Amino acid sequence: MNKITFEEYKSGIRVKYEVSKMDDVSGILLNPTPAQLRNLCLMKLDNSVSRTDENLFRIFFNVKEEVDLRKSIENFDIGKFKPIISFLKGEKDSEHTTRIELAAILVNFNPRPYSKYLLNDKSSERRNFEVPSHIEEKELVVDNRPFGFVEKVFVIEDDTKIGTKTAIFFAVVLSLFFMGYTVKGFFFPKKECMRWEGNHYLAVDCINDKLGIGQSALIIPIDENIMKLNKLDSNEKLNFFKNGKSVVWYGKNDGVVELFNTPGFHPETGKPLKPITKYIIKKYNLEK
Repeated sequence: MNKITFEEYKSGIRVKYEVSKMDDVSGILLNPTPAQLRNLCLMKLDNSVSRTDENLFRIFFNVKEEVDLRKSIENFDIGKFKPIISFLKGEKDSEHTTRIELAAILVNFNPRPYSKYLLNDKSSERRNFEVPSHIEEKELVVDNRPFGFVEKVFVIEDDTKIGTKTAIFFAVVLSLFFMGYTVKGFFFPKKECMRWEGNHYLAVDCINDKLGIGQSALIIPIDENIMKLNKLDSNEKLNFFKNGKSVVWYGKNDGVVELFNTPGFHPETGKPLKPITKYIIKKYNLEK
């Protein structure tokens, strides 16, 4: 096996995984577990896999031709999916060809399997270029004897590493892309909650602000109507009524009357605010 080309093949599968996990409507590939990968295999089997993929399934799950494949997958030891997860996430490399081929099926990497990838990768070069003297052409034998056939393809071995560099380039670009999303989410989190700050509500990050030490104000989901609530300065001259109706509401906090611009609940005591009355204005000397 051409070591360089096989590394290209593995790199391509990992790049495809990074793309596929964002488009996977099932959500399985985003953060896969062994049980989820087993279920994904069943889903692909139910959607009519190719003969080549089915053969690979039978090799990986160690199922003979006459045995029911689906039932065997259902009863399979899911712990054997852990190395595939580690490979896809780039946590641990693998030279186990069957695992690599199954990973290619799970992320729908094409062309697959490796023998077809080799043939596809080199066929165009064969048509358009003469084979230079420093390139050696070998016959690769892919032995699938458990299923009754031996496949032969021609492999051109070259000392160039363009494919590897291309795969690495795309892997780096994708890594930077996802890293950018992570950094953006960390330093500029979307603010979907709010907290009372002195005399008004302030939009805050639901998670990170909850972790603040000594945080006493209650953090609640943003409500546009509640966000309009402001505490009024009782030392300023206020218009308490408009057309005979109250336009100021009040509530008590530790025995002190506090005034607000809209109805609702006191942000610190949680008690309902009441419309101001002439009696309250006079009793607490609120009219300056």
